[in-house]
Amino acid sequence: MKRSLVANNKGQLVIEAVLLMVVMVGIFVASMNALRGSNFLANMISGPWDRVAGMMESGVWKPAKDARQMHPNQRSRGISVDPNK
Repeated sequence: MKRSLVANNKGQLVIEAVLLMVVMVGIFVASMNALRGSNFLANMISGPWDRVAGMMESGVWKPAKDARQMHPNQRSRGISVDPNK
């Protein structure tokens, strides 16, 4: 009785698992390179940070350089300068 190669499936699961791992690692590496190249994470963090910095510095939800003029210390204090008027 001659055994054919089709009936011998001993290593098929291992071969398929290795091939799937190679494909998954390749997809992961390609996606990480694409994310690094597009600066997606850097833009996701630094984009809203400008408005958060304006809120921390001046108490206004605007970019920091626009919010500086809206800080309460920058308002006209005509009442507190001369209380007799």
